[in-house]
Amino acid sequence: MSQVWGILARVGRRTITRDGLSPSELFDVFVKRAEELRREPAVQEGHFNIELSLKFEAGGPLGATSREPNEALFRSFLLTFRKFVSDNESVYVDRVYNVLYQEIRSDRLRDQMADARREWRAACKVGGMRLVDNGRPMEPAHVMDLWLNGGYFHNDRRKEKALEQLDPLGTLFSRHVFLNHVIDATKYVFFLAQVIVVARRQGLLD
Repeated sequence: MSQVWGILARVGRRTITRDGLSPSELFDVFVKRAEELRREPAVQEGHFNIELSLKFEAGGPLGATSREPNEALFRSFLLTFRKFVSDNESVYVDRVYNVLYQEIRSDRLRDQMADARREWRAACKVGGMRLVDNGRPMEPAHVMDLWLNGGYFHNDRRKEKALEQLDPLGTLFSRHVFLNHVIDATKYVFFLAQVIVVARRQGLLD
């Protein structure tokens, strides 16, 4: 049995998650946390309108300008956001997806979920910007892990050091890979929450 499916246990006809939640309880928590994320000022006030511009001049250095979210609002946003991308949290998106896919009673919604997961997995591997460090591609999911656990939370010295070893331009590029991946992940979270809400409204999910 895979690690993902290993978090589930069948008790009669009732599925219990690793955290002792029924699927319905897990979905309640997920939708609640997604709404908390949606209400964050960084989302409500449109602070995710990011931009990276490069300027080339013959014989001169490469110039770059960056537009990023307000840092204080972004930090506040990340406190809730990181729960969705941490595999030790009950609302981890991959965990919720698998329980939802198992429980939902609609082939149409399952197909939409499968399409969204394919896009999410592609975003984790490639994203909108390709970053290479010493000849090694850095996948967006890995870059996000470095920034979350080496730059913002947990004080993981190994990951913090990996960020410190980047040159200024590499740091700027990695920052934008991180920001873009946060946006992709947030869209995926909101999509799954909407599937739960719609499926319940249509009687396709308990």
